[in-house]
Amino acid sequence: MTRQPGTMPDARHSRTLRPGTLLLAFTSFAALLTSSASADVIGKVILQDYRGATATPDGAEAMKPIYYQDQVSALDTVQTGDGGATSMQFLDETRFDVGPNAMVKLDDFVFDPMSTIGAGKISMAVGAFRYVGGKMKSDENVKLVTPTATMTIRGTELVIFVGLDGTTEVNVIDGAIDVQPCDNPDVVPATIGQRVIIPPSCSVSVTTARPLEEDLAALEVPDDLGDFATAAGGDDGGDAGGPGGGTTDHDRDKSQPKKEPEPPAPEPSEGGEEGPETDPETDPDTGGSGGDDSSNNL
Repeated sequence: MTRQPGTMPDARHSRTLRPGTLLLAFTSFAALLTSSASADVIGKVILQDYRGATATPDGAEAMKPIYYQDQVSALDTVQTGDGGATSMQFLDETRFDVGPNAMVKLDDFVFDPMSTIGAGKISMAVGAFRYVGGKMKSDENVKLVTPTATMTIRGTELVIFVGLDGTTEVNVIDGAIDVQPCDNPDVVPATIGQRVIIPPSCSVSVTTARPLEEDLAALEVPDDLGDFATAAGGDDGGDAGGPGGGTTDHDRDKSQPKKEPEPPAPEPSEGGEEGPETDPETDPDTGGSGGDDSSNNL
């Protein structure tokens, strides 16, 4: 006798495929995927011309190019090569520009458009960056981090340079910031037109902001960033004399007296004895009268 399909259902299948259980499981899984995806996306690329920028998702080994309107997600690491650049817009319309030879990790960025409250963290490893705050009212909850500084922002436009050794320079174009050098609990405030420099020694120097270009390609780390690091105490932190507590090479030159050149060694006389050549008739020290004075003294 041939069994007709479906006439004798398997009891195991009937227990597993209950309509209510399957629907609940599918709905929960779909909601989890939707929630996870929406939470991860923090912005998009707004630079229309592709300039070689890539993003590496968290835990992934392969990087991918990011083009105009591509999404960026939390924990993405964005990199640019020589001459590369990109510009991103986050959830609250904050703009974040990345210059050439840069690396930055987009740790997180959340924003509630109803309350305009949010928070975020961006970790800049090396390169040049521009941060222009958006609609977030609680932007003091956004932390900008470099190897030597943590910045708390307030309605801010900043241009930030991070050198290979971690030296950080922050130029305040608008708004204000509080800069925490390294793990120091004390903060250094800065406002419009000021520049804060933090070298690896974690000393701080505040001076006038440098002139800046608008083009992304001009956001390269300045060649003189190391000079500012030295002036801020990057080489000899803790010594007095430099503007930020360090001692520059120029200060060392001024603090040490210069040595006078030594006179040349005397040439030997014709008689074989060393000493300067003199003329008995013209030199008063070796003349006949000089000899008489010497005898009288004896």
